[in-house]
Formats: sequence, structure tokens, C-alpha cells
Amino acid sequence: MHHAALREDASSFPPSRRSLDAQQSETPTSQQHPIDVIWCNDPRQTSADDQPCPSLGIAGALASARTAAERNRMINGLLHLVGFSTFAYFALENNVKQAERLFLHEAFVPPTYRGDYVKQGYHEIDPRTLAARRANAPMVWDLYHLREQSIGSSIGTPEDRAVDGFLSTMRDDGMCSGLMFAMPIPGTRLSAFMSFTAPRRSRDWITSATVEQSLSIALSVHAFALPQLTAASRSCATNSLTPFERELLMGIAEGASDKEIGRRLDTSAHNVDYHLRKLRKRFGVANRIELTYLTSKLELI
Repeated sequence: MHHAALREDASSFPPSRRSLDAQQSETPTSQQHPIDVIWCNDPRQTSADDQPCPSLGIAGALASARTAAERNRMINGLLHLVGFSTFAYFALENNVKQAERLFLHEAFVPPTYRGDYVKQGYHEIDPRTLAARRANAPMVWDLYHLREQSIGSSIGTPEDRAVDGFLSTMRDDGMCSGLMFAMPIPGTRLSAFMSFTAPRRSRDWITSATVEQSLSIALSVHAFALPQLTAASRSCATNSLTPFERELLMGIAEGASDKEIGRRLDTSAHNVDYHLRKLRKRFGVANRIELTYLTSKLELI
């Protein structure tokens, strides 16, 4: 995998369509629908018998490290050997229409992601995340091509201006090219993302060997951090359910009708139906079967 060279001079990157002052005065469209940001705590040092990760390679070294800072230094050292400057590991929890939660792992989030990326809601309009989820191969990108892809019928819309602000922020932070891997997490509505960035303006420097080496790092981090992501997601889902809602889910899992569930909970079938419709909307499913299946996979019932 080697891409046609782009010019490295400043003229190869199209000028911003709006000033920085305009960027700061406008709120990205994504912030009209703010989502929860959940930090996944780095696990404290455990005994060898309790290590959830394999004891080989990078994943084993991450499991053996004592602190989040030590794990962060380890990954940063590997990054520079491959040619990247930053790495981020995060996950988005989506329903049918949009993202509901952003999960960040404290050991693998660079300072830039702790700032504007989260504050401005860029995780919802980042063109890389959608493309990476749809692709069957790692996504190789640079800001020039991301900008070209974003130019279309949406020019001048709030969504377009939000993407424009995102691209300008990336350029200002020296994150101009890179790789992104996306991976669905079974049994959840999460997709995990592993992002590598570099200050180089074009993506032509990223070869097949670069992708292979980066994938090894990404999958090792994923193997180590996946249990924390999954636990955080299930904790959020469980905590969002009331005892009444949990009883409703237990009832439909048992195959009971709305009337039977209502008698058990001393309420009307109409009220049962109302709350089940709310749960279907919350979990982004179309019917009772999908609701039962998903909540069972999430171990909520």
C-alpha cells in the first residue's frame, strides 16, 4: 500500500473556508445533541494469575506495566519507531441514528483528545470514524483528502462548517496524516477506534509495512483495553435502567404479554407498552425481539 505523492508545500492544503474567529464563535452541529463522555479507568496492577491479557508481545508488556503513564510511554516509544507522533484509543456507542456515548481510555488518550476533540464534539462529525467503520481495510488518510471528501452538496451548512473546524483543529495540532482502525465490540453497541497521526502533510509516506506495524500496536492495545471498555459500557447501560424497566425486560424475555407484565407490576398494559416503546427508542431497536436479544447480549437481564 503506497499512495501517489501529494505536494508537501503549503499550497497543497486548501485554505480554510472561514477564519479562526468564526470557528470559535460557532458551535458544531454535534453539540446540539451532546453525548456522555465516559472515562475508562486504567486497571491497577494485578497478580499474574489475574492478568486478562496474553503474556506475549506488546499486549503482554502492557499488562505487566504498573501504571497508565507507563503504558502510555510504552506506546509512544513504539509510535516513533513506526513514524507517528500520537495514538488514541476510544470507542463510540451508537444507536440507529447517532452516537450516544464516547468512551476514552485514560492510558491511551493524547492531550489533544482531552481538549477540543471532546469539547467541540468532533467525535460525532469526524469523517474518519464513519469511513473506518464502513471500510474492510485500515483507513489511510491526510487532511487534504479528508477535506476533498467533505466538499459536496453540504457546503455552507452547519455540518460542513463543523467538519471544517475539525480539520483546522487537526492541522493546528500537527495531526495531518495517519491511520485509523475500527473494530466492533461483540455483545455491545460499541465500535472501538485506534487512531495514529503524524504531522506530515501527505499520506504517501504510509506503506504496507507501516500499516502492518501499526496494526500490531493497535490490536495489542485493543486486547488489553477491551475488558475496561466493555465493563464501562455495561455499567452505563445497567445504571441507566430503573428497577421498573428491568422488570419489563425480564417480562418480555420470559415471553409474557403486556397484560401479564402489567399485572405483575400492578400497572396497565398501556403503561407497559409506553415504557417498552421508550426502551426500544433508547436502545435503537425496532421490536420486542430485538430489544430482548440486545439487552440479553449486554447482560442487562
